[in-house]
Amino acid sequence: MVRSRFNLVIAEYTLKQGLDLGPVYASFSFGPSIVLCDPEDVKTVLKRIDVFPKDVGVFKHNFEHAKEILGDTGIGSVNGPEWHDQRSLLNKAFVSNSIFFETMCKKIMTCLSKWENLPEVCVGNDLQKLALDVLASCIFGLDFDSLNGKLSEPIEAYNGAVEKAFNPIRYLFSFVNKLPLKSNEEMYKNLKIFDKYIWQIMDETKKKMEEKKKEDFNDNERKDISLIELMYENNLPEQTIRDNTSSFFLAGHETTATSLSWILGLLVSNPEVQQKARQEVLDKIPGEVTFDSLKELPYIDGFIKEGLRIFPPVPLMLSRKVEKETVIGNVQVPAGTYLDLNCIAMTHNPKIWGDPEVVRPERWYPENITKEQRNAWTPFSSGPRICPGMNFSLLEQKIFLVYFFKRFQQVKLATNGKITPKIGGFSVTYSPATEKMILLLEKSN
Repeated sequence: MVRSRFNLVIAEYTLKQGLDLGPVYASFSFGPSIVLCDPEDVKTVLKRIDVFPKDVGVFKHNFEHAKEILGDTGIGSVNGPEWHDQRSLLNKAFVSNSIFFETMCKKIMTCLSKWENLPEVCVGNDLQKLALDVLASCIFGLDFDSLNGKLSEPIEAYNGAVEKAFNPIRYLFSFVNKLPLKSNEEMYKNLKIFDKYIWQIMDETKKKMEEKKKEDFNDNERKDISLIELMYENNLPEQTIRDNTSSFFLAGHETTATSLSWILGLLVSNPEVQQKARQEVLDKIPGEVTFDSLKELPYIDGFIKEGLRIFPPVPLMLSRKVEKETVIGNVQVPAGTYLDLNCIAMTHNPKIWGDPEVVRPERWYPENITKEQRNAWTPFSSGPRICPGMNFSLLEQKIFLVYFFKRFQQVKLATNGKITPKIGGFSVTYSPATEKMILLLEKSN
């Protein structure tokens, strides 16, 4: 598998810096900061959110142009009691992943059915739509149905906005965002379309809530309450609801879609792993797929975690601020210092993993995995601010693989296909060039 040029600027550069300069080094890539890539140091920072809150600091104005996507009042931006109140509320949306099982299965089967009779499949676009449809149905309480051709304008606007808005040049030289350029005109047009759609989602939710009131629905029996409903019912400000909806639209599908793309790429590049993973599914789940049947698939679990280790969605976590002078590792860090966390260096450090470039799902078996390795694996962050949708995403990926191996006996790379990081454009996550990921799928007998 090709692993070069990124998103070359961020992933490969961040990895090289971490391995060459770590475990603690100074950086000026996104502003002056200290970068950490020792698992214990990173764990400390992510655990002590009172001492190391999130803060983009002096570079806050550099993020203004992407405000429609990132927001600045939602759970990803705030700290302290405000963060705690939002987090307690949002956790309720993920209280039991078993309630999402049937919906996930239905959407995944819709996606795989589209691929069944195609000679070649460019999987990337469908995986994004799948992740969006699952997110919408399970968390937003809406049916986007993008796999069947709906939602095309908002998706195109979102992709177009992200492509331009997350270009590092716009953060390092924010004056570029105010120049009379065609690229700026397109970016702000797409951001406006995306913002309008987020408000539309909220309006649709309010209408559904009114309909439920008319039906005299028994709140004590409700299991299908959506995230947006929860926020409205707990009287969060509309702008905060909007920012959280936007953030979940982004984070709720980007990580899963990107991870699914990469693990299909890893299956292509590692036929022995592909065969073992498929055999485990066929042996452990010979009949109907149920929620309980997913619990004993250690090789599949390990494979998913390997994908997230080798291709962490966010190679570099930015901007934790040191609130009071402290010691990290052997370094005295003064108050006001900004910290970045080098995730990709931790997951590719040969001192931690031995053979980090090898896809080895067995390394995640309880008898093999070490405490240091667990601490080094942070695709969903860690500590109190760990992504509330982590288990949701892992479940979706597992269900996808189970149905994939039941439906297809082999996946190969098409002659015109290529598995490589995205080059020439930018994205929120460390993503593959999905337009080049063209696969051949051999149906099971």
